Amino acid sequence: MLDSCTCTQEQMESPAFQEWYSQLALPPGRLHRKYWEWCYLCQALSERGMLRDGRRGLGFAVGKEPLTALFARQGCEIVASDLDQAKARDQGWTETDEHANQLDDLNQKDICPPERFRERVKFRVVDMNRLPADLNGFDFVWSSCSFEHLGSIHAGHRFILNMTRCLRPGGVAIHTTEFNVSSNTDTWTSGLSVIFRQLDLLKMKELLESLGHQVAPFNFSTGHGTADQHVDQPPYGQHPHLKLQLGPYVSTSIGIIVTAGEQPNWLRRQWASVRTPPTDTDLRVRIPRGLRRRLARFRTLPT
Repeated sequence: MLDSCTCTQEQMESPAFQEWYSQLALPPGRLHRKYWEWCYLCQALSERGMLRDGRRGLGFAVGKEPLTALFARQGCEIVASDLDQAKARDQGWTETDEHANQLDDLNQKDICPPERFRERVKFRVVDMNRLPADLNGFDFVWSSCSFEHLGSIHAGHRFILNMTRCLRPGGVAIHTTEFNVSSNTDTWTSGLSVIFRQLDLLKMKELLESLGHQVAPFNFSTGHGTADQHVDQPPYGQHPHLKLQLGPYVSTSIGIIVTAGEQPNWLRRQWASVRTPPTDTDLRVRIPRGLRRRLARFRTLPT
């Protein structure tokens, strides 16, 4: 069973991930970390019995990813969410064609038969920094490289704590995000995009477990294959694209798997929030403004 781990060539070339390549209609042979994220999400949810008839799933910042359609085809009932159009435009997601604002945006590859898709999928505008209280009782939730765009390391921690309230006890959350391969000290801690360090992820695990949730063990190994050693440089050739240079840092994708416990009482939630204040480090290293468009481009998938 998958752990919380980083993107590697070996995993992408495994039979399990190659099967998800086929089901997601991804181009064979392309070693791109976005494809790893999608296959990782599918495999982790499948192993935990979540991709079957009657399961309820909630996707955050789904953009135009094919996961919503695949999960609906598997029999799940899905609420797919994304930012409202104005905020997405301000942050540059509309110009890179990575934002969804209607149901038809989520089944462009016809992965799910259209009639079944409309029966099983609902679209909703959701701000990940302000989760609506009525989003609860789901069997699983997911996001693909989204919570690093909430403004800061602190905001990412806050989202991860808050999203557990969307799950029933025993429900599963799978999220992928940016992982700083080159430093466990300095990083981008606030701005359009942040890069989580090992220490940030271990802190996240500690906070979740203090509230009674379970986090799959972290494996921070970044792989030993030829593609694992390559660091894609701006303007990003995208093959292979498992690691990339972001300013002074090398980054890759990492997945986090959470199983929800009983919902903690108000006092325990407040105590956890007190333990996640912005730190001096959060204020020290900011993403340069001039990289806004470049960051939007590196998330664009190969054609």
